[in-house]
Amino acid sequence: MANPRIPVVVRVAVATAKRPVADWVAVATATMKAARGRSKGDRGGDGMGQAEAVITRLAGLDDIPAMIRISADVWDGEDYVPRVAKQWVCDPEGRFIVAECDGVVRGFGRLAMHTPTDGWLEGLRVDSSFRRHGVARVIARRLLEEAKHAAAKSLRFATSCDNIESIALNESLGFRRIAGLRYFFCDPEPLPAAVQAATSRANELAASGNARATEIEVERIHSPGPGDLFTLAIQGSATVAGARGMLPSGFVFHPASAHFIAEMAKRGCAFTAHDGDGRRAVLLMDTSSEMWPEAGEFVISVLEGDYALCWAVLSHAFSEMSGHGTRSVSGCVPCGGMVASMLTEIGFEMWHEDIPPDMPTVLLYEYLPELQGRI
Repeated sequence: MANPRIPVVVRVAVATAKRPVADWVAVATATMKAARGRSKGDRGGDGMGQAEAVITRLAGLDDIPAMIRISADVWDGEDYVPRVAKQWVCDPEGRFIVAECDGVVRGFGRLAMHTPTDGWLEGLRVDSSFRRHGVARVIARRLLEEAKHAAAKSLRFATSCDNIESIALNESLGFRRIAGLRYFFCDPEPLPAAVQAATSRANELAASGNARATEIEVERIHSPGPGDLFTLAIQGSATVAGARGMLPSGFVFHPASAHFIAEMAKRGCAFTAHDGDGRRAVLLMDTSSEMWPEAGEFVISVLEGDYALCWAVLSHAFSEMSGHGTRSVSGCVPCGGMVASMLTEIGFEMWHEDIPPDMPTVLLYEYLPELQGRI
């Protein structure tokens, strides 16, 4: 095993084939000293095409224009990376890597350390004119090395269910799927109607049967702490259980610790509702990590509890947050469950409507613990 503090040399044969082909990657361990954590791939070939060296290094501010260029072909030009690139480059706790071929940046990816031992992979992008050249694999292997150097004990990422290339690549590296959720969203134009629909439904349920609206109390929780009823309810929710102990925030998942629950409540909002019969509901929302804070995009993380009180807490949160600049709301929720049904009822769109409602569209992957020592 090479010294974990020194980058690994990765030899990559780059093929000119236009159709899907088998990976042409040979990995050799070697030592080298280079500025800014540089890891250089030797030139070499396998008889299938012209080979080029792939060099990985830490990203700098000067690389942002190249990142913007590469991201322009992602998600119809709406990729979030240009909005967070400067933050990622300047984050001392993260490892933001670019890959170069002949001095041109052809891809990049990031390792974020959510805790000193919990690593999170995100933002892996490859130049659309340079795909199937092994660049993504080189970046992924470099990030695995960075996770090892950072003493990460867990390493996870999330991806879309239709990102076949990413899934195949990462499964070949040792990642395994551990959870899947369904992604919903409501854009600025239909949001006011969704807020009104949620309020009407909450009032209807509160007035039905023996319940009275005046018996339902909704409270905003500004600073939930360890052991609080709110914190325990979030940690014991079906959402967290289904995400294997993680808190969803869009495509990013955080450990469901009291620390992250409090951080989400601070950035976004947290509400609890209860009535005279002891029924309860909780709602935790975060701000989107893919947008600027002033963009007003909120993300539902957990909504759980009594059905009627879930409507009460959701409508209250929507109404209050709408007065604070909320422009859109999204969230990953359990497939085919109560929350998915509620969001559908008030007009949220379900991402990938062609996929059955009980099937996930956001997949959570984890690097197999038994492979941690063999990165």
